[in-house]
Amino acid sequence: MVLTVIFILIVCSAFFSASETALTGANRIRLKSMEENGSKGAKLALKLIDKYDKVLTSILIGNNIVNIAASSLATVFAVSLIGEESGPIWATVVLTLVLLIFGEVMPKSIANDHSEGMTVATSGILTVLTYILTPLTAFFLLLKKGVSRLFGNKKSVTVTEQELMRIIDEIEDEGVLEEQESSLVKSALVFDETVVDEILTHRVDVVGVEMNEDVEKVRDTFIQSGFSRLPVYEGSLDRICGLITQKDFFLAYMEKGGDLILRDILQEIKYFPHLMKISDILRTMQHDKLHMAVVLDQYGGTLGIVTIEDILEQLVGEIWDENEKIVSPLTFISEDMFSINGDVSLNAFRRYWTDEKGKALHIDSSARTVGGWVMELFGRIPTVSDKTETEDFIITVTEAEERRIIRLRFQIKEQNEEQEQS
Repeated sequence: MVLTVIFILIVCSAFFSASETALTGANRIRLKSMEENGSKGAKLALKLIDKYDKVLTSILIGNNIVNIAASSLATVFAVSLIGEESGPIWATVVLTLVLLIFGEVMPKSIANDHSEGMTVATSGILTVLTYILTPLTAFFLLLKKGVSRLFGNKKSVTVTEQELMRIIDEIEDEGVLEEQESSLVKSALVFDETVVDEILTHRVDVVGVEMNEDVEKVRDTFIQSGFSRLPVYEGSLDRICGLITQKDFFLAYMEKGGDLILRDILQEIKYFPHLMKISDILRTMQHDKLHMAVVLDQYGGTLGIVTIEDILEQLVGEIWDENEKIVSPLTFISEDMFSINGDVSLNAFRRYWTDEKGKALHIDSSARTVGGWVMELFGRIPTVSDKTETEDFIITVTEAEERRIIRLRFQIKEQNEEQEQS
């Protein structure tokens, strides 16, 4: 009779151990999916997860009760069989092994592999148990709150953005997400934190026309640039007053020829501060049906322009027109060497390196672009073939204009163990 009771208590211990692991590891999203498919057990399991602390306390109380009871009965039984001297020792050794194997390790391993199914299967019993043990759980939860206040009760978010990025990497490795899907999800996470300063077309690269420009020159600018829209300024790019579209210009040009006045086909253009988030800019541009906007610096001057296409490229990658020449901003020449455009955002380069190489780059610079950072390293305006070094790279200027770096070649330095550990 005693052995039967001990066996039942061991089974109860296994149940509590499995329930604890299953409840902790259960995926809420999968349970919600099961609930939508009509599973009453999943609905009950979700209610248990919502009051996780109370349920977990009930499980731990139940587990301790059955373990203590099993130990006490085993000791009494062993003493009655082999005496008081060696009985308690044998009872402790044997029951510890039995509880460890059959009451802890095996049930927890099984529950870990079948978290959702086990949580659904045990949800009914756990609901009843939690109700019965409410007075005890209430006492322990009050005790926990008191201890938490004593040590500082700081609530943390369930999953941080960095942890979510790692989760996406893991499920991509498991084959749940394709590489393209994974990249899209990551881009969406970063999208809301990106400011327009990082993606704009800088002032020096802006192709625009003066308000009183000769119509024939405006026509040539459209043809040579291939752009469908051009900003229009008065005097200088600091006074952009609107934009003209290729369609409107050529329709008016065919009708009026040289008598065309740009102001007659001028469209409104918006102005945004350089630290405004692109998610907010996108909503505004969508609402106002705009495709181009001016980005202002801290002094109110023109820092550059941004288009809807620039913003969408942060989500889906480069969007190439059929007439555009495809030039990748970063191209690996070999395993330890790559070429990069000077106008690539320095923040984007940092993020790329962290995501792809799993290592943060320590770049102490206030520059916005890679070219600006490298110019800081030189302390002057470099020319083609000039070289400089950082902790991580040997950098060579491969293409430059009078006052700008167009393209660079980065040689990745080999890191010895001491450097990596530091």
